[in-house]
Amino acid sequence: MKSIVIFGAGIAGLTAAHELVEIGYDVSVYETLAQPGGFFRSARREKNNMPSEYSWHGMGPWYHNAFDLMQQIPFSDKGSIYEVALSRPVDFGIFPDTDTAQFYDEGFKSIPKMFRMNTWEFVKWSYVMLKTWTSNNRSKIDYDKINAAQAWKPLLNDKAHKTWRSCFGPWIGSDWSKVSLHTTGDFFRKQLTTKARNRHKADKHGPAWTQGTGAGWLLFAGPSSEYWFAPWVKHLEGKGVKFYWEKALTRFDFDGTTITSAFCSEEKIQGDIYILAVNPFMTADILSATPALERQDELRLFKPLTQGGPHIQVSFRLAFSEEIKFPRKRTAVVVSDSEFNLTLFAEEQVWDKDVDLGRDIKSLWTGTSCISTVPGRIYHKPVATCSKVEFIEEVKAQILSCGALDKLIKEANHGRGLRDFSIVKVEVWHEWEFSPEGIKSLQPKWVNATDTQSYLPPQKTSVPNLFLAGAHTRTQAQVWSIEGAVESGRRAAKAIDDRVAVLDQIRPLWISILSKIDDILYTVKAPQLIDSAFLALILIIAWLLI
Repeated sequence: MKSIVIFGAGIAGLTAAHELVEIGYDVSVYETLAQPGGFFRSARREKNNMPSEYSWHGMGPWYHNAFDLMQQIPFSDKGSIYEVALSRPVDFGIFPDTDTAQFYDEGFKSIPKMFRMNTWEFVKWSYVMLKTWTSNNRSKIDYDKINAAQAWKPLLNDKAHKTWRSCFGPWIGSDWSKVSLHTTGDFFRKQLTTKARNRHKADKHGPAWTQGTGAGWLLFAGPSSEYWFAPWVKHLEGKGVKFYWEKALTRFDFDGTTITSAFCSEEKIQGDIYILAVNPFMTADILSATPALERQDELRLFKPLTQGGPHIQVSFRLAFSEEIKFPRKRTAVVVSDSEFNLTLFAEEQVWDKDVDLGRDIKSLWTGTSCISTVPGRIYHKPVATCSKVEFIEEVKAQILSCGALDKLIKEANHGRGLRDFSIVKVEVWHEWEFSPEGIKSLQPKWVNATDTQSYLPPQKTSVPNLFLAGAHTRTQAQVWSIEGAVESGRRAAKAIDDRVAVLDQIRPLWISILSKIDDILYTVKAPQLIDSAFLALILIIAWLLI
């Protein structure tokens, strides 16, 4: 029985441990922090027991590996995490300061209204989107170097462009000033074309249902660590996985061919196989301690992969002493005119009734700011250089100025608007350190950005007993996400033992065929397939007119 040593108890590391212990390996997990979960974890640090989340996060209809894994983890005597601990779909809406909130009520036809486009702008928007969907190599190589917001800017009016890019942070989980056209196109292709696969049983909230194409995202029915990681670690410990907390990997011993040992400070750790499942910034630092290892083919990718720096996505909570109702169930809010690209969700809309929101708290809104470089409206400072007090005041001002949100709140609360409910507490995730020199986090967060696709490392390395896992590695999910993390953990385990199963992403046949045709065009340096088809149509029309 080979011994597996995994560094990192985030989603990717736990997934690899889950798969390998199931087929008989001796698995040990070492984690830098005192708890599992990585960027997905929650905590209760306030005196009133109020829960806090590292970030707002959801699970889309293309999260096939994530949902499959959750079906294997017991939550309670009532069923698995998939069966018991997930919400029904949230209802995402775009909430501007002056216009009415718009939702995805009519499917694809809702898009022009949601993003304040006229018909001609919608045609141009669709043209660019279709080009990304029907490209493969062209998208990964060329479109990855193009910023998505800039690509659409010449085609949309200012209001439509601002509204469209506002969804990049809440949905893609990235900074609109950095995310690539490749990542954006691939994300929405999966969201809008994925075949329905995830079926859910009837429960207290209603009949059986399927999360299919274009469906809303799911949340957990309670804080992430309590509803996923605590039962998961308990399950893995029952299977024999050994966990070691507050053990930060510092370096490897490398004999030029294999890893002979690893070190957490001065503690020597040995195993047959090592899986490195920590964030890429920490990975780059660890590898730099052993230059011969850092020069290996796949491992040399980490320096260019992280050259753009960490993503600053700051999570916060707004706590109210009164319950605030919404006219729609499970309403997720994109504050589209916010300088900080804010998104909000009232947790009590999906959390189980017995989940403690904190003493004397009746409504708890979790939010994130998704861009760090745009100046705010009060202090004219970006998130990157705000003090904590300034950040909180900016967040409150940008939310209270959202007329569309205020209108919906009044509709459901007998005319009482946002300013009629006093905020009793504003909490910011405790790991963010604010200073004039720049905001920092204990764990720097990586996300897809322009020019990162070509540097994504595979799970298998040229070092025969060293493997990689994490949503920053090469997966079919492609985007940094929960699904990407789970898939990467499974692929790392499969690289060790082929008995591990990995579910493929679903790509519609028509997109697969057109993408292959465009690969041929790209090889001969011809225009993109859609551009070529449009040009051919113009030439045919011109010929007929002549």
